[in-house]
Parts: sequence; C-alpha cells; structure tokens
Amino acid sequence: MIRVIHISEYTVKLRSALMFLIAFSYVFNSSFTQSRPYLKPFIADSIKVIQDNNYTGRGNVNELVLHIIIPFMDGSPSVLSEVHLNFNGTSQLKDITKCKIYYTGNLNEFNPRKPLGDLLADAQIRQSELVMATSRRLFPGNNHLWVTVDVAAQAGEGNRIDVSLMSIRVDNQNFQIANGNPEGSREILLKRILVLGPGDFGSKNYRIPAIITADDHSLVILTDKRKNNSIDLPEDIDIIAQRSTDGGKTWSKPVTIAKGEGRNKGYGDACIIKTLSGKLVALFVGGSGLWNSTSEKPQGHSMSVSNDNGRTWTAPKDITDQLYGINCPDSVRRHWQSSFFGSGRGLTLRDGRIMAVIAVRESMENHRLNNYVVYSDDEGTTWHVSRKAMDRGDEAKVVELNDGTILLSSRTFGNRLWSKSYDRGETWGPKNSWKEIWGNACDADIIRYTSVKDGYDKNRILHTLPFAENRTNVSMWMSYNEGMTWPVRKTICKGESAYSSITILPDGTIGVYVEEDESVPYKMYFLNFSLDWLTDGKDHYKKPGKR
Repeated sequence: MIRVIHISEYTVKLRSALMFLIAFSYVFNSSFTQSRPYLKPFIADSIKVIQDNNYTGRGNVNELVLHIIIPFMDGSPSVLSEVHLNFNGTSQLKDITKCKIYYTGNLNEFNPRKPLGDLLADAQIRQSELVMATSRRLFPGNNHLWVTVDVAAQAGEGNRIDVSLMSIRVDNQNFQIANGNPEGSREILLKRILVLGPGDFGSKNYRIPAIITADDHSLVILTDKRKNNSIDLPEDIDIIAQRSTDGGKTWSKPVTIAKGEGRNKGYGDACIIKTLSGKLVALFVGGSGLWNSTSEKPQGHSMSVSNDNGRTWTAPKDITDQLYGINCPDSVRRHWQSSFFGSGRGLTLRDGRIMAVIAVRESMENHRLNNYVVYSDDEGTTWHVSRKAMDRGDEAKVVELNDGTILLSSRTFGNRLWSKSYDRGETWGPKNSWKEIWGNACDADIIRYTSVKDGYDKNRILHTLPFAENRTNVSMWMSYNEGMTWPVRKTICKGESAYSSITILPDGTIGVYVEEDESVPYKMYFLNFSLDWLTDGKDHYKKPGKR
C-alpha cells in the first residue's frame, strides 16, 4: 500500500529535523568556542617549521629563514596576533637589518624577489628575542607564513643567521612550539645572487653555466636559455650573455649570442675563453643534438667573439668542418658521428694557444664518448684537433701547470678522471683518477687560482664537483701541488646542485656560477667567497709582492 504524506505532516517532520540540527549545532559550537579543549594541542603539535639552510649573501633582502605551516580545522576564522621568534643561534645580530613575516594563505610558494601575499609584520633586530604583532585571520587548511631577513651589507663572511619559532598567539591563547627550532642555519657568503630563474625573460628554464673575468674587470657569463623545457639539444635553446660591473651583485639584461629558431635549430653547451689580447671567444654546438647527429649531418660547432668585454658578440661562425663530419679534410675525423664542447671554462696557455675539450661519439656502433682537445694558435681563426686525450671521457676541462704540462679533468661517476699532455695539448698520457675528488657524473670546472710564477706565495688550483652520488652538494677542492693531491674541500651548495663554472675576481676572491634547486627547476646563482672562508681561516690571499 502506498502511504500518502500530506504536506502539513511533511512540513512538521522537516521543521522538527531542522530544529534539532540547529540546536545540536548551537550547543556544539558554543561549547567549542567557550572551551576549545582540543584546539591547543592540535595547533601546537601540528605546526610544521622548516629551516632554510642554503647560503645567503651580504646585502640580500627577503632571505627566507623559516617556513611556518599552521594547519587549521576550525569552522570559523581565528586571528593570529603574535609570532615570537628567537635569534640565539645568530652569530651577530648586527648582520640582520630587518626581519619580516609574509602570509600566503593556502599558497605554498614564496619568491624572495617578488613576495606574494601579505606582509604581516617587519621589525629591526635589537635583541635575541622578538615578538612580532600581527592581525592575520587564519582560515581552514594550511596557513603558510614565511619569515625572512635582510642581511647587512657588511655582514661577517662565515657568520650564521639562525631563527627559531618559540610560540604563536591565536585567539588570545598562547601556544608554545616544541619543534620550532629545526636543525641548520644560513651561513653568510660575500655574495649569493640569483641571476636567472624559471620565467625570467620569457624562458621556462635556464641551464649550463660559464663564467670569466674580462680585462675591464667585469664578470661575463654565458647560459643556455632553454625556452620551453629543461631538455638538451635538439630543443629550442638560445645562448645568452650577461655582464656584471659590480663584482656580481647586479647583472645586465641578457644579450643573445646565438638564437634558436625551433627544435633542431637551437644552440647550447657554451664554453668561454679569454685570449691574451683580451678577446672573449665563445664556443658552442647547435642542431640535432648529440645522439641524433651523424657524420653526414653532424651537430654544428660554432664560435662567437666579443671584442668589448662581453657587451656585443659577432654572429656565430660555423667551425664544424675544421673539427669533424663529412666535410672535414681529416680521413678519420670525417667519419665521426657527433661531438660537443665541455661547457664552462676553456683555457689560454701562457704562450697564447687557446683550447677546449670535446666529447666525441666516433662510430654508429659504439655510443661511448672519448675526449679530444681542440686548439687554436690564431685566436680562433683556425682550429686543430689533438690525438685522443681520454678513452671513455665525457665533459672535460683543462688547466696549465707551472711546467707547461696540460692537466685534463673529465666527467665520470665516482673518482674523477685525469690525464696529462706534455706537448701543449697535442698528445696525451694514460687515464688516471684522483682519490680525493669523488662524486656524481657531472660537468665541473678546474682553473688556476694562483701561481708562484706570477709572484704569488703559493701554487693553487681549484676544482668543483657535486660531492655526492646524486646531483647535490656541489663542493670545491683546492690543490697546492699542481693537482697531485687535493687536501682542501668545502661545500659551496648545500642542496640540489649540478653544473658549475669558476672565475677569480680582481680582488682575489673566488666566483662560481652554478645550477641549484633542480626541483623548481634549476636556478642560476652567482656565489662569491674568499680564500679565508674556503680554508676556514688557514690560508689567506696575498697579491703578488705583498707580505
């Protein structure tokens, strides 16, 4: 039998149900609002505090120190009225000119160059305890707070900035934070500058650093502008150049050296050399990429020159036929399948010869790479290729030793490979490895720092590489005996990091252009630090003739 419910009966039942729900909601919310018996442990135990442990640099602003995540489940908004911070782990309070707190709501993202969200509070640091007043309403979900500092222009190199979260005050209740002091701190370098990041100048990605100090004391960098993704050639990539005239603090807008015109028509993997006359020579490849290249259609090798310390560059000049491929006059090299330059720094010998290392895929059947050196005695007008420098080599660099020997360092996983030439890079000895320099199979750099032949007190050579199985922890080694042993090693990038290139500034400090933070993806940073910092105060830079 079908039961017929009259409208009046249905209305009464519905009204009764609604009244019960309203009454229950009132009782529940009133009790919760008045006593909130579970709110305090919920907030205090669930707040997450993340410490940024990357290096920072003198004069940097909005340098992130703490990321605070406050999960909030209350049905009605509550007010965050105080944030209590402690700076006891900071070496010198005067190294910080200001502390700020930003709020981005549920957005888990912070850009120090263009902070999003609300600036909740800012204050100068006068003592180790700081209570910052706010009036920020918290909403359901994860509430993201970002504590930043401005670093003093004359902050102490090697000093540390360490901030901990002591407590917060929400709805007139104070909550102590037990996990508010994560391990780590931010150590101060002379400079740590973000030069290029994803989205800058219309490009999604940047990779492949190269740096040199020009004769006018400016710093010149080359970078792959990987417009659509982070993938190697044959993707659409430009080679760009930038200059700094203030020791790396600020950088010019990019100048395009070689412009990609789509897939299979891009350029990449630039190497930079300064000739004895002061000319800057950029070497790079372009086209089909390493694994698609053949002797009949070889990946192109090009050269561009700057005669004004990196301000302007000549149009790319193709030098492929001088090196390899079907049109190469050499009967062996005309059958090589592919090649590319070891990106970063090339080398100028004391007698003026310039050189760089290439990694060559010699045959279709074998995909392994071998190293050869390309060199020129007329600043790049004509190029020659050495005998094989290393079997199963990869991206590699060269440095000249005091006795004229050329030392080559090549990429591999594990202990770094090396070989030597005693005839200006034309023939090469056996393959060896260093026991101290160990790490990821990654492009790295090796350059001369000081030489007693130039009047310095010691011979010093520098080498970089990720000191890890993966691409993290880029470190710098230093040798005092012309590359035989490497007793000094120090981390220069604490997290994700990969390719790097080194230069020496006019004041004797060390500059490194390096890839960091792959997960977002890579960002291109300039680092600057002293010999004192590198050696923990055990060695000091002295200009020639100084005592």
